[in-house]
Amino acid sequence: MISSSFVTCLCEELNRELTGGRIDKIQQPARDVVLLTVRTPGENRRLLLSASPGKARIHLTGLTYENPSEPPLFCVLLRRHLTGAIINAFEQPGQDRLIVVHLTCFDDLGREAQEQLIVEMIPGKTNIILVGSDGLIVDCAYRRDYDADLYRRLAPGMIYRLPPQPEHFVPPSGEQGFSSPDFDSLSAFLDSYYSAREKEEVYHRRSKELRTSLSSAEKRIRKKLGAQRIELQKSAGREEFRRRADLVTANIWRLKRGEASLTCEDFFDPASPTVTVPLDPLLTPQANAAKLYKQYNKLKTAEAYLTDLIAKAEAQLEYIASVQEELDRASSDRDIADIRSELISAGILKNRNRKSAKKEKPQAPLSMRTDEGFDVLAGRSNLQNDELTFKLAHKNDLWFHVKSLHGSHVLLRSGNAEPSPRSVEQAAAFAVKNSQGREGENVPVDVTRVRYVRKPPGALPGKVIYTNYNTVFIRSWKEILNNTDP
Repeated sequence: MISSSFVTCLCEELNRELTGGRIDKIQQPARDVVLLTVRTPGENRRLLLSASPGKARIHLTGLTYENPSEPPLFCVLLRRHLTGAIINAFEQPGQDRLIVVHLTCFDDLGREAQEQLIVEMIPGKTNIILVGSDGLIVDCAYRRDYDADLYRRLAPGMIYRLPPQPEHFVPPSGEQGFSSPDFDSLSAFLDSYYSAREKEEVYHRRSKELRTSLSSAEKRIRKKLGAQRIELQKSAGREEFRRRADLVTANIWRLKRGEASLTCEDFFDPASPTVTVPLDPLLTPQANAAKLYKQYNKLKTAEAYLTDLIAKAEAQLEYIASVQEELDRASSDRDIADIRSELISAGILKNRNRKSAKKEKPQAPLSMRTDEGFDVLAGRSNLQNDELTFKLAHKNDLWFHVKSLHGSHVLLRSGNAEPSPRSVEQAAAFAVKNSQGREGENVPVDVTRVRYVRKPPGALPGKVIYTNYNTVFIRSWKEILNNTDP
């Protein structure tokens, strides 16, 4: 949280940079974030006002922010009041953690009005408040008219009063200043610090959201798989319906319409015991036999259909497990976005965003170089695994994958050359590093030529089968890769 002395330095910097500037554009990327484009002599500057809990601040920014398709109501109100307004000064009342932006605004008839835009950065009470020339609140980012303290009710039409200072508040004394070898201004420092922090927060939030979606998809598939297995067990009794149908057909001369059962010898049993076959008295003997054959055929068809569905569901669960391993290795928001796109293309998740997203250039595979100078590549996702193995690889390149565990396809680009055992060991260690076995010891890694790797028809991304392979054991990938490029 920004301190009072820090706010003092910010206030001085903003007075130097923006006093006399005119507000040209107002945006609201988030509920508690406002972005003002200010025209100053020589260039346009962007002023960020944030009331986000734990991230409240006001400073110049060079970053761009994505805006919602429809501006929030608070943004519409600010545009009506502040578009074309002139910034007169930035003030820090009582040297507390808030800044008042004094503005000269103009209505539709060109009449002047003195208004204030206030950014409160006090922990637990962060806010952005627009105050009219009469001292009344026009509106604010967070309305707080329910507090027990009626002295400060933050709602449209209420009198704006400065927040009370803490009981033992000591204002900063002496000259305040800012100096840094890495940043030429406080705004540049805040821009760098909060952009890195927000990227990290976005990454963790989206990672958590994707894990939740993936867990829900897994539970849904497992529930459906359980029901399918129960239905498959029921189809195992289909032969009983055919046996009854054959008995009815063989003894149809004995039956009369309206009989509820057939008692006859069971010629399927060598002992020929007497059995009773229940019938539907509303049907003819021929119709009863046809009904039994129909039930048999229905269960026979269901068995084939359910067997196929169960195999697909099991493949999806295995695929989800491989994606969860990808998530464990993901290190950026871009990795999370690529994994989500992969899940949507595989049909595991639905595409909630119907808008046509701008296609970004694909990320390069993970890479390293062996001591001999051979390039080693590893897929970041299942889609990239397929591209690496079936599009980028030469048929004589060496291909690596940890045995019986989920992980990246790893390619040692040797072409027609024969890599040394040391290079093979380093590539295998790289495969272990980018797999579920990264925490283990003596991890087996299968090695084969790319020409022996193929993809089964209809298989999900990353699923392959391979032959003609050898297995090497990696005791510790960290020791092997210690002296190679990361």
